[in-house]
This record gives sequence, structure tokens and C-alpha cells, in this order.
Amino acid sequence: MAAKRTVLIVNLILSLFFLMNAISIWAGSNLYPAGWHFILLGAVLGNLLWLLLPLILRRHSSPFFRLSRALLGPFWVLWNLLIFLYSAFILLLGLIWGVAFLWRWVPFAQFAHFPSNLFLSALAGVCVIGCFQALVPVRVERVTVRLKNLPQEFAGFKIAMISDLHVGLFTRLSRLQQFARVAQNEAPDLFVVCGDLTDDDPQYLPKFLKSLESLDPYLPAVGVLGNHDVYANPEKTLHVLEDSRLQMLVNEGMEIRRGNSSLWLAGVGDQGARRFGKWGSVAPDFDKALEGKPDGAPTVLLAHQPQGFQEAVERKVELTLSGHTHGGQVGFKALNWSLAKLFMKYHMGHFQEGESQLYVTPGTGYWGVPVRFGLTPEVSLIELQPA
Repeated sequence: MAAKRTVLIVNLILSLFFLMNAISIWAGSNLYPAGWHFILLGAVLGNLLWLLLPLILRRHSSPFFRLSRALLGPFWVLWNLLIFLYSAFILLLGLIWGVAFLWRWVPFAQFAHFPSNLFLSALAGVCVIGCFQALVPVRVERVTVRLKNLPQEFAGFKIAMISDLHVGLFTRLSRLQQFARVAQNEAPDLFVVCGDLTDDDPQYLPKFLKSLESLDPYLPAVGVLGNHDVYANPEKTLHVLEDSRLQMLVNEGMEIRRGNSSLWLAGVGDQGARRFGKWGSVAPDFDKALEGKPDGAPTVLLAHQPQGFQEAVERKVELTLSGHTHGGQVGFKALNWSLAKLFMKYHMGHFQEGESQLYVTPGTGYWGVPVRFGLTPEVSLIELQPA
């Protein structure tokens, strides 16, 4: 039954992409007839990447395959994003044309030519600006979280958080060191990495660990697995990180003491492991992560995917820190809007349900294509204060 459902979903996805290709090629050829050969060539190359999808998604051990994946993966993502957006735009234009201009016998190509130019120019501008934002600046987001039962000894306790680095072949060590230095300059009491350390390959973990040398050697550094760390093989990931600068919490917790008071720092496995029976041991187990918590100690929980917040609410966890969404890599912090908001309730920012609070960072790295339009890579500084 599960196999039939998988086949059905795959067929639906392929049919959808076939339709988007057809709409985009038809519209491009009619609106830009002089450039039909470039449009056809782009479509052929873009869709050939589907044949290479097993190569793009597979884990490989050779430098050749890693290079191929690093080069082809972004082009595959970019092509499919382009035809998705352009076909949706053309359908919207077609609807407007059908309602307002069809009865006037205005040809669709004549009506749609200028809006199409405007849309493609805007898309190119978004890519250029977003590429700069993804690769150059970094922003510190300061968030004050007030907890009812926070001991006075932990007033002002600061947690520097980064997430979703997706370290890969082309990730610059200097960029990773920049993130660590920015975090260290805020004089945090704790440094956390909220999952997706690498882009599906533990081969790149040493590069990430090298960047942590920019941190104060006495600053505690803790991390959790993300879904891409699961895809990368969590056993290998955890083996590389064993006894490293970064202490990983997988369905476990640790006590942080100040004087006679305690704070419980817990970390759960990733939701993505629930889809792989092979990696069931790293699926999230909230109860296990809370075992051993001292009575009365408030909990800060690290959970890569914010969808686990409901389980945290049920257990009255005071604060959950998550990443995963990237804010869709397009959004505006000041307006509390992101592309991810179209699909996720907890897309980015601060949320509260009952006595439980959640902060979702829009992330520090990027996935697929190096574009973060309106969402500068973020180092989150969470400061705890008594309510």
C-alpha cells in the first residue's frame, strides 16, 4: 500500500513538472519567437538534470561525484524554481487576459510581452541581490525571552544560535569563521547549532569544526541533528563529531548550573528520521530528552524542525529553539513575512502557546541556490530573563 502511494505521489510530481515545462516553453516561444532556440536549449538542459537526479541526491565518496553533485544540484533547483514561478505567472496573466482583454481581440502575446519582461527582470534582480545577501553580510538578531520560573542566577543568560549551514564543497571556511566570530563577539554563555550542519555529506564536517576554533575554548558548544544530517547518514555524522568541539545531543539533556540553580538543555533527534526505519534511533524522543531533568529547572530544548513544538507544549517545555524553514530564503523580518509562511505555521520568529515559547531562526546558510532575498543570514542571540 505504501509503495503504491509513493508511486502515485512520484507520478503526480512528474506530471506537474511536465505541465510547468509545457506552459513555460509555450509561453516563452510565443512571447520571444526570435529566441525560441535558446528557450528550447534551456529546456532540454534543464530537464536533462532530471535524469541525473539519482546522482544529485545520492551520497558519494569520490571527489568526482561530489563535484558533480555540487555543480549540478543548484542548476537543477534553479531550473525547477524558474519554471514553477514563470508558469504560475503565465497562468495568472492568462486569467487576467481572458477576463479583461479576450473580448477585445487583443492577442495574448501582445498583452503578456511587457508583463513577462517585467517579471523576468524582477526575478533576475531578486537573484542578484539575494546572492549577495546569502554570501556576504551577516546579521545578529537579539531576542529577549522571559521565562516564569527562570532562576535569578540565569537572568541575562545568552545563547548564540546558528542553524542550517548546509556546509558543502563550495562553502568557504572564512564564511563559517565569520559566523563563529560574530557569535563570539556577543559574549554568549552558550553556543548552539540547531541542525543541518552539512549538505547531505559528513565529508565536510572537518571544515565546519575548523571554523569553531574562532570560539572561546571555554564556551560550551552544543548541537542537534537536522534532516540533512539524517540523509547524510547520522551514524557517520555522530562518529565524526564524537569528542569534537561540538557536543551533540540526540534525545538527551545536560544540566547547566549556576550556584544552586539549574537550567536543563535538551536536544531531540530529527523528524526526518521517522521516515527511515533504518535511522529510528535518532528519531525525536521528547520524553527521553527530558529524563534526568532536576525538579523545577526550566528547559531549553533544541529541535531542528519547529513542527515538534506541539510535543514540547504538551510537556510544558519552557523554550524551544528551531531552524529548518530558512524562511523560504525569501522574506522580510520587519514585516514578519516569509515565503515559508505560505506552508508552515511556525515559519520564523517568536511564538508562544500557553507557558511554552518557540523561536525559529530563518537560518545562517542556504540550501540549493545561494539566494536569501530579504533574509540576511542570521546569528540569533537569545537572552533569558525572568518573567
